[in-house]
Amino acid sequence: MLTYLPWLIVLGWLTAVSWFLCDDAYIGFRYVRNLVEGHGLVFNPGEYVEGYTNFLWLLELAAIWALTGIPPEHAAPFLSVACTVGTLAAMLWWVYRMPSLPHRGLVGWMALGLVCSSATVAVWTSAGGLATRQFTFLLVVALVILSVHGARRWGLLTASLSLAGAELTRPEGLLLGACCLGGFAVCRMASGQRPRLDWRNLAVMGMPFALVVAGHYLWRYSYYGEWLPNTYYAKYVEPWYDLGFRYLMQAGIDTGLYLLVPLALIAAIVRWKWCQDGTYAVILLMIGVHMNYLARVGGDHFEYRPLDFYWPLLAVAASEGILHLGTRIATWVGQIRNRPHGEGGLAPRAWALMLFASVLIYAGAIQGALLYEGSKEVVRRAHMYSELNEENAGRWLVAPGMSKLVAMSNALRQESTLYFAPSPWMEHRLYAWFRLRQWKPYENMARGTLPDDAVGQVGALGIMSYYLPDLEIVDRHGLTDATVARNPQTRADRGLPRIRSLKPLPRNRRRLLAHERQPPPGYLKQRGVNFDVKPAERSAAEALRRAYYALEAAPNLWMPFNSDAHAWVAERFAGRNLKSRQSP
Repeated sequence: MLTYLPWLIVLGWLTAVSWFLCDDAYIGFRYVRNLVEGHGLVFNPGEYVEGYTNFLWLLELAAIWALTGIPPEHAAPFLSVACTVGTLAAMLWWVYRMPSLPHRGLVGWMALGLVCSSATVAVWTSAGGLATRQFTFLLVVALVILSVHGARRWGLLTASLSLAGAELTRPEGLLLGACCLGGFAVCRMASGQRPRLDWRNLAVMGMPFALVVAGHYLWRYSYYGEWLPNTYYAKYVEPWYDLGFRYLMQAGIDTGLYLLVPLALIAAIVRWKWCQDGTYAVILLMIGVHMNYLARVGGDHFEYRPLDFYWPLLAVAASEGILHLGTRIATWVGQIRNRPHGEGGLAPRAWALMLFASVLIYAGAIQGALLYEGSKEVVRRAHMYSELNEENAGRWLVAPGMSKLVAMSNALRQESTLYFAPSPWMEHRLYAWFRLRQWKPYENMARGTLPDDAVGQVGALGIMSYYLPDLEIVDRHGLTDATVARNPQTRADRGLPRIRSLKPLPRNRRRLLAHERQPPPGYLKQRGVNFDVKPAERSAAEALRRAYYALEAAPNLWMPFNSDAHAWVAERFAGRNLKSRQSP
């Protein structure tokens, strides 16, 4: 087991470098706060809109807060770390219990190396406060149980419930769970293994998943009045395949998917031929279907977040594929030299280690360099695009073909960031750090300071909304607002400024992934928006430089705000230490 320790140290170091919380996580944290305080799972009390996509995650954070007093901004990252530990343990347990696997120790060591050296895996170990790694953990557990104990009913039941938990954690869990269960059933029935998957086993495998998912959808409809999360309507406008294909191509180059997927395919073919085990085929089916979904929606706003479950599953399959290639190469060399591969030539494991080293370099060099550059960018400046060149990636460019891969990565990254797909992790970390400095001081403000009928509107609502829990907030992009989410008019329709060109641009050149919805004309007035709050200041003078009004919210804490409803301000803040630019 000590042979695994260096890889764990690498992952720990990369995680420490890339540790972050993102602004979007605080949207869910506000839902958690309202649930704990008895208002229900809502963003604004009394307004039932499902502006989140991580139902089970929010329930867990609410339970931790209610039982231990640990707020979600502290609990979420470490809950994600626990899921990471569980994922790695499930991987290794799978390797050591998988039937008909030669050289288990070597396969486990290589698989752990591929995962722990991945900068992308490290970035999402803290998960930015999101449910990303929990979703991965539940999918991995389900597949491992199906692979090892798929012939037993308790194994089928456990896997089904794990997939149901994945659906409760992320909406795409329904798609992936159906692919997993369906693919496994087809493989088992086609394999001719004994005992085959009969109707009773099919019911044990499918019914728990179906019942939990159906219960979740029925609850959602009864609670929110919609079958789908509001986030679907807010983020998805129309298919965006051109951006989606760029997103997947960029991910393939940066993370080595162009190597891992073919290696996993080799392992899937050999495993089916040797022992009619279709687990790797099911994994590739799930990834293929998921890639098609990502291509349709244009990718994701966060850096390779939806792909997180790929790495632990592909790492095991690819490591076995590397071992098979090493064995085949040793055999070929032995035949050429007219001697067995164990006599005077390199052993299969030696060839496998050489192949593994190459895969490790090509799969990890670009993302590792980007993580290192990104950690410096956070300190230096906010910038969505990091260029890899001779200065910061020169040591890797000497590898054959690496300079072309880096050039392709640079070009794809430069273009995709114009559309927020994907925004790199360092941008999210820096933005959250900046927003925390602005809004976190309001946590010292007494509850009830703001009037009950104060209504604000904002585009980036996470951190700001969490530290102003009594303020009713309208989301301009519709994430937590059903009307805005369904407004057919988007930023592109309103003529978003053309990017880097004076020529007329196609519609998609004016789109911004997940940030396209806008309020209908007159909607903000209809909602009664009357309070434009600004970041906290330490003195009245500083506050009045930022806004027309300044309210003393706590000692050495002033709240700048603007409002066109001057009579309302005078009435609601009567008797309070309120200053304005016309005050003496």
